[in-house]
Amino acid sequence: MKYQLITLDSVNLDCSSLFLEGVVLAANMATKPLAPEAWLGDIIGADNALEMIKPISQQIEHQYLLLKRNEYEVTEIVNFDDLEAVADFAEGFMTLWPTVEELWADLKVADGTMRMLSALLTTMMLAVDEKETHRQMAETGIDTPPTLEQMLPKIDFMIQEVAMAADEYQIGYKGQKVNPYKDVGRNDACPCESGKKFKKCCGK
Repeated sequence: MKYQLITLDSVNLDCSSLFLEGVVLAANMATKPLAPEAWLGDIIGADNALEMIKPISQQIEHQYLLLKRNEYEVTEIVNFDDLEAVADFAEGFMTLWPTVEELWADLKVADGTMRMLSALLTTMMLAVDEKETHRQMAETGIDTPPTLEQMLPKIDFMIQEVAMAADEYQIGYKGQKVNPYKDVGRNDACPCESGKKFKKCCGK
């Protein structure tokens, strides 16, 4: 099945399908499980969220599968010649990003991943408002800030790298959750405090 944007025929939203696609991409960069129920109402309103929870969840899943297979390409979805469309997509991403960013803040992130994430966020900010982003960069002492024209051609690569890193954290998180005893030896005292050895208790 060809990957498509969410259709909004049946619901009256103030945002576009491209905006929601950006939101979905940010959701797929969460480093821990982040259910749409926790954030969708804040973005499109509680009533609309009830109607949109299923299509949004399906889109997150479909997009995730493409990211996992290295087949997700923004260039196939967003017309880069239309800067308003690019801005719409980037605004969606940046709307959910503060929620996702909190999950990244708790982690020790590799330098390479951090640089790639920083480049992606810079690109999204430039897409939303290049002039304002340049002004903010100038205030921090960056004399020759990057331009959207320079950054945009690399966005698919940035997305792929950050999404892969997020997925690795997700898998690690789920592994810890599923197996909280992985550091417990067979002959150690069981963590459930039964007084028995692990192998004769929860480790059976």
